[in-house]
Amino acid sequence: MPINYENYFRSHYGSTFSKRDINNYRKWFTTQWRFIQRESPISPGARVLEIGSGPGGFFGILNQSAAIVYSGIEMDSDACSFANDYFCTTVFQNISLRDIPAGESYDFIYAFEVLEHLDNPSEAVEKIYSILRPGGTFCGTTPFPFKKNVLADDTHLSVLHPSNWLRLFEMAHFDSAQTHALSFVPFLWRLAPRLNFRVPIYIPFSYVISTCLITARKAEGR
Repeated sequence: MPINYENYFRSHYGSTFSKRDINNYRKWFTTQWRFIQRESPISPGARVLEIGSGPGGFFGILNQSAAIVYSGIEMDSDACSFANDYFCTTVFQNISLRDIPAGESYDFIYAFEVLEHLDNPSEAVEKIYSILRPGGTFCGTTPFPFKKNVLADDTHLSVLHPSNWLRLFEMAHFDSAQTHALSFVPFLWRLAPRLNFRVPIYIPFSYVISTCLITARKAEGR
């Protein structure tokens, strides 16, 4: 039976669905996004899909930095409704990756802290490949498989080693798949985004955020 993600953000993160959620995400994600942009810069006018868009924090960052065409999909209907209301838009949909029609195509697909929730990672990666345009890029983060990350959330179904993720993306015919360690000391981001500096190794200690960035490109002409 599929996991029900209704009320997920309230129950797991204490989300209030307010401006505070958007501001906290911006503080938390600033360092990660700066690093991702160095690895795989987004181009103005790109067609973008975010899988697991939550309350819309990433959209808030993109909306300031590039003239892109954005779509977000989110399984928590409350988070989806809040994002549409807060940003006065209709770009967020309460659907799953499986619901996206095969004819859709995107230049960039993002999935931040989402891959570990997949009940069938291989199927999902193949779907992502199928809806990427030739030359398109996938970027996503997922926790390193320390025991603390496996047990942190009862909806963590696929907390895999970076090598396993690389293998899945290579089997789906992605080109140039890479992983990067993203570890962060907790709570410092609440003081200032500049304090949320990246540590380029995986750290098993409690309260340290230790996740893996995956970037993978679909070859031109495919």
